[in-house]
Amino acid sequence: MSFYNKKIVLASHLWLKEHLDDPNLVILDTRPKVAYMYGHIQNSISLTVEQVIKINQHGAHLVPDPEFCAELFGSIGIDETKTVVVAGESMDPSVARIAWTLDYLGHPDIKILDIGIATWQNLGFQMARAQKKLPATEFVPKPRPEIRIESDDLKDSLGKITILDARSPQEFFGGHIPGAILSPFTDGLGQNGFVFDTKESLESLYAEKIPKDKEIVCYCMHGHRASSLFYQLKISGYENVRLYDGSFIDWYSKRLPLE
Repeated sequence: MSFYNKKIVLASHLWLKEHLDDPNLVILDTRPKVAYMYGHIQNSISLTVEQVIKINQHGAHLVPDPEFCAELFGSIGIDETKTVVVAGESMDPSVARIAWTLDYLGHPDIKILDIGIATWQNLGFQMARAQKKLPATEFVPKPRPEIRIESDDLKDSLGKITILDARSPQEFFGGHIPGAILSPFTDGLGQNGFVFDTKESLESLYAEKIPKDKEIVCYCMHGHRASSLFYQLKISGYENVRLYDGSFIDWYSKRLPLE
């Protein structure tokens, strides 16, 4: 059933509607637990962003240790044979952060549902209240450092790479990493319930800011909005993109330079 292709970020809602009962599919619902309990896509499993981050003493939201992730994802039935579709609300970057976490841990077949769950419901597609539980399996993390960067490496790369700030203009002008370019993640969100804008629109948006051959780092306050930006760039055809998951909170707590 796998439709793995790293260049394909999105899963079509029409495709998902026809594959809800596929035993090799895991659907993750990233909304708050209460919203999940009131109704969710049939056979989906609740997994919130709070479960896939490690908060350090300064409040930075970091990717957890591989051992923790192996236990977490294995316990909900994810292994390398499964296609994982991550779904949530169209404006909520938690969807992208959870997808990026699995991407960073080397899961080979991860996709983001192209519409929000509210839109899925509005289209009259099947919803359920019964909570799905898959048998536990073995998840083997294979971290991909090429899509993540930490503060020391970023500090040493200032002036050599393109840094995109996914926050709002108000946050950006209040202080940002030196040389960063303002690129609010909301600029690339879709309309009418779609999670992202069209590929053509995203390509046009980012072509104005960055050549395709540049090394790019995305950050925001906690790394969630930057995860959305990460995937917007991937959809646009950018290959060399990394997430600074510690983001501004981590950078500021270490008293690193600001503009």
